[in-house]
Amino acid sequence: MSRYRLLPTPAQEAVLRDHCGHARYVWNLAVEQHSHWRPGRKGAPGYLEQCRQLTQARAEHPWLAAGSQTVQQQALRDFAQAMTAFFDPVNPAGTAPATRRACPPRHPSLPVPVPPGAGADRGLGLCSLLT
Repeated sequence: MSRYRLLPTPAQEAVLRDHCGHARYVWNLAVEQHSHWRPGRKGAPGYLEQCRQLTQARAEHPWLAAGSQTVQQQALRDFAQAMTAFFDPVNPAGTAPATRRACPPRHPSLPVPVPPGAGADRGLGLCSLLT
């Protein structure tokens, strides 16, 4: 991935800030829709239904219509991709980084015992205890 440095003028910075605010608003609406889902209910709306809802919201709210529809739809695409990756058991990106192990266990079904005072209280990693 290439990296570019942006040096926007104050007017361009304000437009970029508005785009980011609109994208965050649309993302948070998608999160809210998915957070209301419970077992037994109809599934949360997918990307296409959310795009239809975005079109209706843009018609009703001029401040949202003032923003870029492309930026707002990209936020919905990113959200849909994140949800798909999270619930896909084959996709390694579906696991949150905090839930990954720092090192492989010796045996997948047996926990590694940590003796008291063996370094766990001094901030040493679990992998250093295994060697």
